[in-house]
Amino acid sequence: MSSEVRGAGWPVAVTVVGKRPGWEAADWVIAGSLALVAAIALIFTLLCVQGFSTTIEGTKTRGQAAAGTMAGLTSWVIGSNLSLARGAASAIDFDPVNAGPQTLASFDTVTASAPSPLALGIYDASGKVVTSASSPRVPRDIATADYIAAVSSGEDWTLTAQEKDAASGEAIFAVVKRLGDASGFKGVVLVAVSARVLEGFAGPLNLGTGSTVSILRDDGWVIARNPSLTAPLNISGQPSMDSINSAQNGSYLSVSPADGVTRMVSFQHVDDLGHIALASVSIDGALSGLWSAILIVSLLLAPIAIALLVGSILTARLLRRTEATSRSLTAALADNDVLFREIHHRVKNNLQSVGSLLQMQPIDKSIKLAMGQRIAAMSAVHEHIYRSNTFTRVSVKDYLHTLIENIRAGHDPKVGLVEDIDSVWVDKDAATPIGLIVNEVVSNAFKHAFGDGRDGVVTVTLKAQTDGTGLLTVTDNGVGFDPEAPAKGIGRRLITGLTTQVHGKSRFTSGPGGGAQFELTFPLAK
Repeated sequence: MSSEVRGAGWPVAVTVVGKRPGWEAADWVIAGSLALVAAIALIFTLLCVQGFSTTIEGTKTRGQAAAGTMAGLTSWVIGSNLSLARGAASAIDFDPVNAGPQTLASFDTVTASAPSPLALGIYDASGKVVTSASSPRVPRDIATADYIAAVSSGEDWTLTAQEKDAASGEAIFAVVKRLGDASGFKGVVLVAVSARVLEGFAGPLNLGTGSTVSILRDDGWVIARNPSLTAPLNISGQPSMDSINSAQNGSYLSVSPADGVTRMVSFQHVDDLGHIALASVSIDGALSGLWSAILIVSLLLAPIAIALLVGSILTARLLRRTEATSRSLTAALADNDVLFREIHHRVKNNLQSVGSLLQMQPIDKSIKLAMGQRIAAMSAVHEHIYRSNTFTRVSVKDYLHTLIENIRAGHDPKVGLVEDIDSVWVDKDAATPIGLIVNEVVSNAFKHAFGDGRDGVVTVTLKAQTDGTGLLTVTDNGVGFDPEAPAKGIGRRLITGLTTQVHGKSRFTSGPGGGAQFELTFPLAK
């Protein structure tokens, strides 16, 4: 927004800041802090995502290694129990009628050192147990079981799904061997294994809380599981079975149909023994360490981010106050600038008015001329100040040039004028006295030095000295004068008083080629 102040015929245009700029330092501080917090949050999020991905991949790797180990262990368990079943079948010549107490006693002797409890069951073709040759832990009647149907239809052996121990109710599974000869099916030998055998396998694998190990039949029935199932389970209708059937080994993410826990399940087919070994790791358990790390880092970063934001807000408030103060000071400075210009302009106009009134007074013409020149000298200072941009000091080169030319214009044109004035600065309070001194000395030179009509030259020089002072010299080659002669007017006394005002030293001497010379030494503005 611009405003214009008008003096007596003189406009001053002043630019005033009317509104805040779009972005200030305070806005940049807050924006920078928000950007930094956002960057930290983004980096933290990316690290969390990377950590999640790494954890999942690590879980897959652990699970696949565990599934491979389980495949070897379960192959040993199932293979060894299949050998026992075949040995028992051979001992009774593949016919249940040959089984008796000695068969069970012989089996118990052979399996006494087995790592897990084993039980023997001998069954006839109808699925009824031969009591004298069977452990009380095996089922009493398997006529409706799918595995007796499988071996009766021609399979040499098979695995049962999870069943219950007839005596204790604990989970068991069994290897079932067909009995018979060329004449047909005669029954089965069943070697039951406690599902707790998997508990010994799971411990060393160290898969973590919520993990499981399992043995699965090709048709989807769970043979055994640790932790054990409360009821038989078939997953043939689950999407996970599609993943298992798609490859010899691999991993997939699944929600368990047994307990609803999300796990990374790894599998390994054991084709020669008709089962699949599985090892699964709970996703919650696998990620618990990551979540703990994220929580700890979050608790560390959150106070830092909050402190950063609070600090930026407080800094922004301080900056806004500082900027508001700066704007106020700038506006006040602009007002003062206008005021100073207006004051100097009005003083100059008033001095011109005084000069005009003086010319109207019935006094001696020479007095009017002398007073008018002095008033003009003072007026020139104020004009020079309000046209410049500085008020504490004044550049006197242009000011003295204007003053000297005005004096020159009112005197004999035959008298020449030479100027050699440096661009020096004087204090604002010294500008008017110096102008008046120049006015007095130069006017006297033009008036008195060439009174006999001779031609001549007035030389005005102003040079900056190395000691921080200025040397003003006014020299003429006129008739000369006696510096010791008493002064007739007020000019000499005025010069003496003005010299004191500028804290300088002045003197009149004879010029080097005749005529007169005036010297003034005074301090320059710093």
